[in-house]
Amino acid sequence: MVGLTAAAVVATARIIGIRGSSEAPDLPVFLALLKLPTGAITAVLGLLLIRGQFIPGLSALDTPAQILSWGLVFGFAQQGFTRLVDQQGQIVLNSVRQ
Repeated sequence: MVGLTAAAVVATARIIGIRGSSEAPDLPVFLALLKLPTGAITAVLGLLLIRGQFIPGLSALDTPAQILSWGLVFGFAQQGFTRLVDQQGQIVLNSVRQ
């Protein structure tokens, strides 16, 4: 849930920066909706990587606060994965506008 919430914050901030088009008005919304499950998935996968000690230097997840904090970090990290999708969406919107 924390990863989903972090992704929702990033999606809201990102959707403001995407210029829409009257021909494809729903594309920015679809791009934002893509971030929600991606944020949840990256949070879960990131926590699994920490728990499995695949990331050197990170301590074990001992407290609920650590779990929530890392879930938030990995939820925000989905922006790195979805940035390319956002850029392609902006290219599509720019080509529709011309």
